[in-house]
Amino acid sequence: MTIQFPVIRSLSVENYGLFENARSRGIRHEFGQGVHIIVGINGLGKTTLLNILYRSLVGPKDMNKDDGGLSSSQHLLVDWRNKKFFRARVRDEAREASVSMDISFGRRILSVKRSLRTMEVEALSLDGMPEDATQERYEQLTCELSNAASFFDFFAMLRFLIFFLEDRPELIWDQRSQFDMLRLLFYDRPAAREAAEAYDRVQTLDSQFRNRRVPVNDARAKLDAYEAAERSGLASEIRVTRAALAAARDQDQEFVDQINERRREREGAQLRREKALLDLEEARRAYEREQQLFYAHVFPDLGETAEHVFLNLLGGGGCLVCGNKATDAAARLTEYIARHQCPICESMPDHQEKVVSNAEFNQKRLDRLSSQVEKLREGVSEQEQLLDDAENGLRDLVDARQASFDQVSQLEIRLAELQRQVTPDIADIAMSPESREIEYLREYVRKGDAELQTLRANRIQAETRYKEIKGSQESALDTRIQAVKASFGRIARNLLAETCQLRQAEITRKIGQEGDLISFPTFEVMMSSGIFTGSLSAREDSSAVSESQREFIDLAFRMALMEIAAGVDGDAMLVLETPEASLDSLFVTEAGALFRRFASGGGAFGNVFIASTNLNNEDMIPSLLGITPPPLQEERQEDTDILALDAVRAPEPSAGPVPIRDRHKYLINLLDLAAPNAALRRHGVYYGRKLSDAVFQDVAAEDRPLLASLADDAAISREGNPESKGGPSG
Repeated sequence: MTIQFPVIRSLSVENYGLFENARSRGIRHEFGQGVHIIVGINGLGKTTLLNILYRSLVGPKDMNKDDGGLSSSQHLLVDWRNKKFFRARVRDEAREASVSMDISFGRRILSVKRSLRTMEVEALSLDGMPEDATQERYEQLTCELSNAASFFDFFAMLRFLIFFLEDRPELIWDQRSQFDMLRLLFYDRPAAREAAEAYDRVQTLDSQFRNRRVPVNDARAKLDAYEAAERSGLASEIRVTRAALAAARDQDQEFVDQINERRREREGAQLRREKALLDLEEARRAYEREQQLFYAHVFPDLGETAEHVFLNLLGGGGCLVCGNKATDAAARLTEYIARHQCPICESMPDHQEKVVSNAEFNQKRLDRLSSQVEKLREGVSEQEQLLDDAENGLRDLVDARQASFDQVSQLEIRLAELQRQVTPDIADIAMSPESREIEYLREYVRKGDAELQTLRANRIQAETRYKEIKGSQESALDTRIQAVKASFGRIARNLLAETCQLRQAEITRKIGQEGDLISFPTFEVMMSSGIFTGSLSAREDSSAVSESQREFIDLAFRMALMEIAAGVDGDAMLVLETPEASLDSLFVTEAGALFRRFASGGGAFGNVFIASTNLNNEDMIPSLLGITPPPLQEERQEDTDILALDAVRAPEPSAGPVPIRDRHKYLINLLDLAAPNAALRRHGVYYGRKLSDAVFQDVAAEDRPLLASLADDAAISREGNPESKGGPSG
C-alpha cells in the first residue's frame, strides 16, 4: 500500500496573544495547491507558527532520545519534553488558545482541534463525522489514513521528511536512519510493522543479554578464582591462618580482660591500704594522747618546756635536747608507761610518793588503744602484701599480653600477604570450603547461563525473522532506490552549483552490539568540486561539504524520497524554515522554481509547499511566487563528463507564476497578523513597502495600492472580520 502523506489544507489559530493585534484576532488560512509563504521579520512568531503546524500533526509526543537518529529510539515515542513551549510565549499562558486544522490524506480529510496550552485533542472528525477526541484515536486514524505501520513511523515522516526546521535532524548523513526511512516508506505495511518490531526485539534482547552477562560473568570469575585458590592450597592456608588469628585474638582479648580485672584489684588494694593507714594513724594519735595524759598526771607541776620535750620524745619526734632521732627513747618511755615506772628514776609504783591512781589514769584504756594500734599495723602490713601481690600479677599479665599481641600481629601480617595473592571477595569466601556463598555463586552462575542461552536463542530467532522480512522486500526496494537516485540528481541541480548524485552502497553492521552482521542498502553522496571537475568524489559525511551544501543535499534527499513514495497521484507537503538562509543569490530563483514545481504536483488536492521567510532577501518571495524565472544555465565543456552521468538532464517544465490577484491567498502576512514588536512599530511602513515590492515585483508601482486593497477586501470576506481591514502594508 502506498504511503499517503498528510497535507495541511486549512489552519485556524485563535485566542493566542502572539497572533493578535488591533486589526486581527488570530490566523485563518486555506492551503490550496501551491506555495504558501509565512512572511515577517525577526520576533513576529514565524518559528512559533511553524511549530504550531508541526505540533498539531504530531501532538505532545517526542522520540525517546533527543539526539538519536531514526533507528536509535527503538521506534518508541515519549511525552513531549517542552510542554511549556507555546504557553511561555504569551502572558495568559495560552489558557484559551487553540489551533484547528484540516489535514488531507489522499481524498480523506481529518479535522483536529488542539489546545495550544497542552496540545491535547479537543475535537476530532473524519470526513465530517465526529470521532473520540483523544490523542490515542488521533494516532489510530493517522496510521490508517497514511498507511503508516505505526504512529512512530507517521511521526518519523513528519520529523525526518516533511518538516525541514531549524532543529531538524539530518537524514542523508545518517546511514542507519536512511535505511529505516526506506523501510517505513517502501516496505509493504505488514512488513514495515513486523520489521520494526523484530528490529526492536533484537535490540532489546541484545541489551538484556549484555546486561545479564555482566553479573553472571562476575560471579563466574569469583567462582573460578575461588576454585583456583582451592586447588593451589592458598584458600586452605588462608582459612588456617584466619582460624589461628581468630584464636590468637580471643586469647589476646582474654589477657586484656584479665589485665583490666587485675588493675581493678590493684586499685582496690591501694584503697584498702590507704584506709588502713588512715585508721592506724587515727589510733596511733589516740594512743599518743593517752600517753600524754599519763605524763601530765605524773608531772603535774612540769613546765611547758619540759612537757614538750617529753611529749615530743614519746611521739617519736626525737630528743629536743640532743637532737637524737632514734626511737629507742620513745619505746622505753612507752614501756615505763605500761609498768607505771617513773621515766626519770625508773622507780616502780610502790616506791613512788606521787603515784597516779587507777581512778586518775585508766591503764586498761591505754592497753586497749595499744592493742588496737598493733592490730592496725598488722592490717596495714597485710594490705601492703596484697598490693604487692596484685602489682606482681599485673606485671606478669602485661608480659603475657605482649607476647599474645606480638603473635596476633605476626598472624595479621601473614594473612595480609596471603590475601594479596587473591581478590578480596575470594579471600572472604575462602573462610570456609563449604561456604553458603560458594553454593549461591554456583547456583547463580547455573541459572544465569540458562537465561543467557535463552536470550541468545531469542535474539537469533528475532534476527532470523528480521532478515527474512528484509529479504522479502529487497527486490521491490531496489526498484525504489533507483528511482530515488534519479529523482535526487534532478532535484539537486536546482539547489547546488556542483553536480551531486547518489551512489548506492551497502553497510554491514549488527543491529545491536552483538549478533550477526547484516547488510543494509544505503546512499553515498557523490559530488563534483573545483578539484574534481571531470568526475564526482564521495562525500563520506557532512564535514566533507560546506554548511549550505550540507543542508540542501539533505533537503534534496528528503524531496526525492517523498516524490517516489507519494507516486504520481499522491499528495505531499514540505515545510521549510527560511530556505533562503544558506542559498547563494543565484540559486534562490532556481530553488524557488524547484519548490514551485514540487507544489504544482500531487493528486486529489495537490501538493503544498510552506516556507517561512524574512524580508531581508527580496528575491526569495518572487521566486516562490514564480515571478522571477531562474537564470539560464551556462554549462561548460569540462562539465560534460559529469553531466553524462546524470540520467535526467532535460530541462524541466516550470510552474507558472501565481496570478497577481491571487497572491494574497498564498501569504500568511505576520506584519498584519502578529502582535507588533518594536521593530515593526517603528519601521512598519518600510517593511510593508519591502513586502509589496517582493509580492508585486512585476506590477507597476502605481497599480500596487489597488491590488493591496483587493487583497484587503478578500481577507475581510474570508475572515468575516470588518475590523481587520488592512492587508499587506504599502
